[in-house]
Amino acid sequence: MITTFFDIDWKLFGQESLPYSQCGWEEVEPGRHEYPFALKFPNVNFPPSMDEPAGFGIRYIWSAQADGPALQSGIKSKDYITPYRPIIVSTPDKEWVYKTTVTKEKKALVEVQAKLDKQTYCPDETFQMQLNMTMLHSDSRITNISYKFRKHHEGKMLVQQGTAFRESVRVVLQDSVQITPNKTLSQPIEFVIPTRLVSPSFTSRHTRVHYDICIQAAVEQQGHLFKSNYLTEFTIPLAIANLPYDQLLRVSHLTSIKDYRQSKECPLFFDPQLDEPPLPQGLPSELIGPLTSALLSSTPANTNGEDQPPSYFSLPELPPQFEIRKERNEKQMFLQRQARGSLQSGELIEATLIPGLFDEDW
Repeated sequence: MITTFFDIDWKLFGQESLPYSQCGWEEVEPGRHEYPFALKFPNVNFPPSMDEPAGFGIRYIWSAQADGPALQSGIKSKDYITPYRPIIVSTPDKEWVYKTTVTKEKKALVEVQAKLDKQTYCPDETFQMQLNMTMLHSDSRITNISYKFRKHHEGKMLVQQGTAFRESVRVVLQDSVQITPNKTLSQPIEFVIPTRLVSPSFTSRHTRVHYDICIQAAVEQQGHLFKSNYLTEFTIPLAIANLPYDQLLRVSHLTSIKDYRQSKECPLFFDPQLDEPPLPQGLPSELIGPLTSALLSSTPANTNGEDQPPSYFSLPELPPQFEIRKERNEKQMFLQRQARGSLQSGELIEATLIPGLFDEDW
């Protein structure tokens, strides 16, 4: 299934086609031609660009087309993909403590307490954590600590047999910490959240992006005759934003941003010589009430005293406040074969089917 969030176009050169007239054409000489344009996204957060997991990619694609004369088929450019990131503001800085008990074969092994300096991080910010671990067996000690900062992509879609589910995990950053073997550990862990591969935590209709810190501890256990070594691990959930909380007021109209599932607004092309698209504008569903009232109030009074239906064409032009913007129309297309560009290389791997689970949305 392919879902199209929005599909908008704008004529850069030539005449507009009219429903009541044939469209003329202009000859374009060979050579380089530039046609500037501007496009602005509405105050709507669409899902972030992603190519994982296989079969659940989200892409924002540009393409240009030159229409031939006399309704001949046009020449279309290749697709250009632009990365898109929604604006997600981090929470106010607040320390929190993550606690867990690591078990093996239903036996408690390690008591863990991790103190983080805040709940949400942005790229280029410093992650700081104080990790405290205590072995629950006197004959065991911790010999080494390593950590991984991981990004999880999950995809889920309702199908006839149940729910199709896929997950991919990407290690964004990893490192190890040299420690002195001991039964207890109190170790600070610090690194800078990278910008590459890090997009905000986000949940859409069929996809979810979230992060965690995976801690691996090497444990040495002294038996009666021999020593044994094993690895134990646990994960700490981590939220990622892309705008610090103290910059909340620096972006105009940020607090009016909506989720794409609650808004019909779509991106808007406009003249590149303007700083902003012409305003005010509204959606048909938002203006139907005011527009009807304005048209009714503009209807000439009937001097004969007879009740007549209002003339909805009495205004030659709509006033600027009633300029109507195109509504976003979300479309779905079902395929019987693999979608073009679903994988960079290789065949599309089958998703895991979970029978009896019919939860389409996260």
